[in-house]
Amino acid sequence: MKISIVTREFSNCHDCGVKPGQEHKPGCDVERCSHCGGQSLCCDSEEHDPAFSRWTGLWPGAAECFALGLVRPDGEPDLNTLIVKGLHKVFFVKPKA
Repeated sequence: MKISIVTREFSNCHDCGVKPGQEHKPGCDVERCSHCGGQSLCCDSEEHDPAFSRWTGLWPGAAECFALGLVRPDGEPDLNTLIVKGLHKVFFVKPKA
């Protein structure tokens, strides 16, 4: 049985349960850091902007992978390649003003 947390349909956050458009709850392991692009839970940056990294309804990086053609043979987005190539920083890091 194939189980995937990545879907092409909008859903609530798989960890903290917020609805699309809402800021993640503190301690959410899905939220991306708007300063470094990594997992917010593992980053203690004071420059993180929770509003910039709010839940979109789609797993972080999934839509970007599909748009860039980064798709594994099983049809799932290749999130590892997105990160290895540093592209997560393009999409998850808030531009400096």
